Amino acid sequence: MRLRPIFWTGTTCTRASIRPQWSFRRQLMTLAIETSCDDTSVAIVEKKVENGRAVAQLHFHKKVTANNAEYQGVHPLVSLRSHQENLADLVSEAISHLPPKTASRDHDFEHGGLEAQRPEAVLDVTKKRLPDFVSVTRGPGMRSNLFTGLDTAKGLAVAWQAHALTPRLVSALEPSATPTLEPDFPFLSVLASGGHTLLIQSASLNDHHLLGTTNDIAVGEYLDKVARILLPTELLQSTRSTMYGALLEKFAFEGNASQTVDSQKSKSTCNTGSAPRTSTFSSATASSSQQYLDSSSHDYTWYKVPPNHEEALKTAMTKWGWAFNQPLVTAHCGLKVNDIELSFSGLLTAVERVIGYQTDPVTRKRTKIERTLDEISLEEKKHIAREAMRAAFEHVAYRVVLALRSLASDPAPRSVVLAGGVAANSFLRHILASTLCARGFSHINLYFPPPSFCTDNAAMIAWTGIEMFEAGHTDTLSIRAIRKWPLNQLLDPVVDG
Repeated sequence: MRLRPIFWTGTTCTRASIRPQWSFRRQLMTLAIETSCDDTSVAIVEKKVENGRAVAQLHFHKKVTANNAEYQGVHPLVSLRSHQENLADLVSEAISHLPPKTASRDHDFEHGGLEAQRPEAVLDVTKKRLPDFVSVTRGPGMRSNLFTGLDTAKGLAVAWQAHALTPRLVSALEPSATPTLEPDFPFLSVLASGGHTLLIQSASLNDHHLLGTTNDIAVGEYLDKVARILLPTELLQSTRSTMYGALLEKFAFEGNASQTVDSQKSKSTCNTGSAPRTSTFSSATASSSQQYLDSSSHDYTWYKVPPNHEEALKTAMTKWGWAFNQPLVTAHCGLKVNDIELSFSGLLTAVERVIGYQTDPVTRKRTKIERTLDEISLEEKKHIAREAMRAAFEHVAYRVVLALRSLASDPAPRSVVLAGGVAANSFLRHILASTLCARGFSHINLYFPPPSFCTDNAAMIAWTGIEMFEAGHTDTLSIRAIRKWPLNQLLDPVVDG
């Protein structure tokens, strides 16, 4: 009986341990677990090579989100309890979706993996193919929550003897995908979530450089806070989810914003003369940023990219006398800011003041007269929601332009990937695509993962695990969770605590 070492991977992975080469494998399958925050997610993903191209098959993918509605935010203990209550059931359900055995036992042993390491008597018990390895989120995240998933993964690895690559998973899932996974390195990643707003240069699978981030709050936290102070109480209480940014989008654009955009990429030339629109289409048929803009079910024809800062100040002014301007455009001395850093706390303060105090529409100055939310008309509330998003999203889009300019010869990224929970916002997608077109970057490919892959999910952990495993990175059973994980320590993280 040929036995092989135990294989498993904690995502993001530590330096590779010694193991056999897997480049000859025609297929790999992993069970993945994600418990970094309030989502408990399990997935089974298989990667095959068919007709010279990589193809991903999602055998199982399910997520349970903790009910944090009472706290209007993520409560660590509530989220931990949800992981403890739901993870075992999800793993059990996932196991039932493992594909049946199709190869002989000799074939299984020949190709290794967890299947090859089980005792012969145990192999006769099950009719299922076992994963080749287990993938799990090791960090960053809430440490107790991470340990719940990490310890479960270790248990599975023993019993069986065993987030920035999401768009490459989506590319492999496409039925008519090209032979090479997309996007190709190098590319620029924009991670927009409740905990992070990052601009990352991805040069290779494990070579990522942080170009810019926030010094205060993330864009997702900003949107959530705007929603909590602006939206009617009954609307906030009508959902178990704490994704208030999604509620803000729905409120701002009525029924249109509730329609999800399931597009994944757009590329080639941009005709700035046509009216911007966005819509649902498959990445296999999309070809340009302009096509993304022209194909939308969301009508944003009213939005135009301002040609300069002065024009932006004019167009931002509303009939109520208030305006939200893009942060960090000019310094106190009046000079243009070309730093890639982001900031949303000042914009949040501006929104709070517009909601809390009356503005004189003639003088366009804020008065000292306080007002309640009930005193604000529905029309003005919707404008506040739209303008609060517009200013923040223009800020992100302009930083992407600055990043692309700074990387013009480094070599220059060929693609921009938008990921994270806020990436599901169709208005953000529209503003980013429109800004790139207006600023001379129509040749840049845009990748927008489907909304279901924007938030924390085990499918992206599974795919990252597969790519890291193929590159030679595995972990021992002694690894621990990491609360904070800097990009420059991907392969050699410092374990805190």
